[in-house]
Amino acid sequence: MSKFALLWLAGLTLVIAGCLGLGTDEPQVVQTAGSINSVCATKWQLKRLRVNGAAVPIEENSRFTFVCNAEGNVMGKSGINTYRGSVQITDNGLMLWDTSSFASTKMAGPAPLMEQENTYLRALAGTRQAFTKSGGGRLILRDASGNIYIEYVRVEP
Repeated sequence: MSKFALLWLAGLTLVIAGCLGLGTDEPQVVQTAGSINSVCATKWQLKRLRVNGAAVPIEENSRFTFVCNAEGNVMGKSGINTYRGSVQITDNGLMLWDTSSFASTKMAGPAPLMEQENTYLRALAGTRQAFTKSGGGRLILRDASGNIYIEYVRVEP
């Protein structure tokens, strides 16, 4: 085989190895469809919120939480108030909200936090898919188009 062909083959091997992540110590990020067990097995705290592709700044992430149980009863903090509702989550991550069950307390607060709360609750009600990633350490709720994207991190008890 010619030297050029050997050099080309060696280069190709390096490119493929780089694409496969060989020789790296970083774990691959795997996203899996959420289920009632993986989503409702823990308490989640808001990490990131995007609406229409734009990041929504949240000053105090700990004020925004998501918790549910095996029956699909959802509750959490939405900034100033608390909310509750019901959802079904299929084994392939499809979320079916019972919109008639969605309710929130109605305490008032500073205008910026009330605006964040309203944005968060509208986004949450618009989600239709659940995913977990980072070994179950993160929860992603989103709509089918990706215009709504809510990312949570697991809160340890």
